[in-house]
Amino acid sequence: MLIEIGNIINKYSKQNEIDNGNQVLLKTKEVLNRYPAITNYGLNEAIKNGFIPVVKIGKLNYFDIKDIEKYLASNKIIVNDSKKIHKKYI
Repeated sequence: MLIEIGNIINKYSKQNEIDNGNQVLLKTKEVLNRYPAITNYGLNEAIKNGFIPVVKIGKLNYFDIKDIEKYLASNKIIVNDSKKIHKKYI
């Protein structure tokens, strides 16, 4: 029973992804669900400032998973007790 539910969830999530060879594109809501560290405001600011490229198809925005993960990796910081670094958004 649990295996069937897992298969249904995987099938649903794969239906919502656009797969162009090795490039997987996600809609905005899917990015926000998959990466809870990213807020809607943060995503929009990253797009506006050119940190994350976007593919526009009609009114919908699609994002490459590799670009999202590269953006998150570029925002990693090591916090020391002696130094405090403040990021405006992520």
